[in-house]
Amino acid sequence: MNDLLRKLTWREQRENIRQVWKLQRRLDARYFPLACLLHLMDALLPYAGLFLSAYILDALVQGQSIMPMLSVVLPVLAGTYGISLVRSSLQAHLMVRERTIGDQYEYLREEKMLTLDFAQVDSPLIRQMRTQMAKDQNWGMGWRSVIWCGNFMIRSVLNLVSAALLGTSALGALLTARSIALWALLVLIALLVTACVCAMLHYFTLMNRFMYQEPGEDEINFCWDFAQGHGFTYENGKDARIYESYDLLKKWTVTAWHNPSYRYRMVHEGAAGLGGSSLFEQLMTGALEGASYILIALLALGGYLSLGMVVSMAGCLRNFFVGAAQVANAMSQLSNCAHQQMSVLRFLELHTSMYQGKLPLEKRRDNRYQIEFRNVSFRYPGSEKYALRHVSLRFTIGEKLAIVGQNGSGKTTLIKLLCRLYDPDEGEILLGGVDIRKFKHEEYSRLFAVVFQDFSIFPFKLGETVAASTQYDGAEVKRCLHDAGLGNRLETLGLDSYLYTQYDEKGIQISGGEAQKIALARAMYKKSPFVLLDEPTAALDPISEYEVYTGFNRIAGGRTAIYISHRLSSCRFCDQIAVFHEGSLVQLGSHEALMADPQGKYYTLWNAQAQYYQKHYKQ
Repeated sequence: MNDLLRKLTWREQRENIRQVWKLQRRLDARYFPLACLLHLMDALLPYAGLFLSAYILDALVQGQSIMPMLSVVLPVLAGTYGISLVRSSLQAHLMVRERTIGDQYEYLREEKMLTLDFAQVDSPLIRQMRTQMAKDQNWGMGWRSVIWCGNFMIRSVLNLVSAALLGTSALGALLTARSIALWALLVLIALLVTACVCAMLHYFTLMNRFMYQEPGEDEINFCWDFAQGHGFTYENGKDARIYESYDLLKKWTVTAWHNPSYRYRMVHEGAAGLGGSSLFEQLMTGALEGASYILIALLALGGYLSLGMVVSMAGCLRNFFVGAAQVANAMSQLSNCAHQQMSVLRFLELHTSMYQGKLPLEKRRDNRYQIEFRNVSFRYPGSEKYALRHVSLRFTIGEKLAIVGQNGSGKTTLIKLLCRLYDPDEGEILLGGVDIRKFKHEEYSRLFAVVFQDFSIFPFKLGETVAASTQYDGAEVKRCLHDAGLGNRLETLGLDSYLYTQYDEKGIQISGGEAQKIALARAMYKKSPFVLLDEPTAALDPISEYEVYTGFNRIAGGRTAIYISHRLSSCRFCDQIAVFHEGSLVQLGSHEALMADPQGKYYTLWNAQAQYYQKHYKQ
């Protein structure tokens, strides 16, 4: 069951509101104090007209001349106009703050995602939390719902308090009146308000059931991205057209929208919930407004109010009754709104789980860093199967090492552990004989430049993307791009050219091969002592992949280079080849030494792939 449908205790509701208020103060501590000032003006300004009308009516009844009345009326009008000008300026200021608060809220979520350990980001818990956040925010409009509900609550309370203070005469008359008709009407009003508020809460709950419950077995989970067109991108748009997948996309969008079960719920729960809540709110407001005027009339007939006070007190009494009902409604909405934000607040409270070492990394100009895997085993979070099992391997300084094996044999997992994106479940990884967990994480990470198979190219300027920084050596960036094979294209690109179109509509759409070369240039620019290629050329044919690897082997120089590939022909130039199978290191040696063992896994893999390269290499 969706957590938003669970009935909360009063203590839970109060705690949720407290946490939301705490985060709001972190985002903008001055917003709601300024909003209180705005709503105070909104609450008081209508009474200026009421009391001014009452004053004029009483003055006319008493036969006052025009000049004494103007001496009161004109200053009140001037003051009201001045307050209105201040109110308009303050409202515009708050609208800007609302936008800024929403942006900061989104920034906090993205910042938390970037600062979490990679192992956490990839964990089932975080995936579940992200799914829950998407569901909770889908109908709640993010933090803007907090702003709206908070403003509604403040406005309702101030309206109630203002009506109570300014309508003291009417309220006092009600409490001291001995009319049975008055008290009977008050009891009727109390019963009516209670019934309307209960009905509103019932329909509000019905609407929540529609918005937040999981789709039924015969329903399709509506895909908002595709429905609104956000899911169609330059990358996937080609596939949608080539494969004529319109019917498939319609199934998840238009068909889902017209699904009978979904439509039934939308009409009988969603629309009924919203309509019923609005109906009883209007019924309550209209009834209270009518009852207010009846009460004032009875008080006037009983001699408790003057003729002028009838005009002003009717508005005050009506606002008091309506304000009381609005406070109850606002509290319910604020509680629900705070509940919607709990998944995000729980996410923001997460802390990194990996041990953060404090030992500084030894600075070596010769880059002679010795790394060793010692009996390392590892399972991914939520998995019972070991991705690596009892792996022991030493990386020789300056060596070119190839890691080969079939898909799923543990090659990429080894690199993730080496870069400390994960920590091993068993065994240890040593740098210079010291467990890598003891070193400062940011310093240890500087040892590695990696081009993953699923590498990402940032949509920034070319020079910034290669350097991964706004400050860079332009000449060095060009050299790396040239060495990576992008020399000819570089003449037309320029380092200030934006890649893709997210930040510049004139940005350049680069091909997959060009993106690969930019990723290689980025790895070279980092100048790390370890360079790792994790099958970034898997989409290329064996010959092209071999050319990329041998070219990179040349420009890697004396750095320790590790190449991962399931194509053995691309790695013959390496000093050593590590063969992985089902998470274990089964062979280690040069190409010649491994081929000398007909019973070995490498020999079997080589002959299985021979059709791709036997024309280009001689045994």
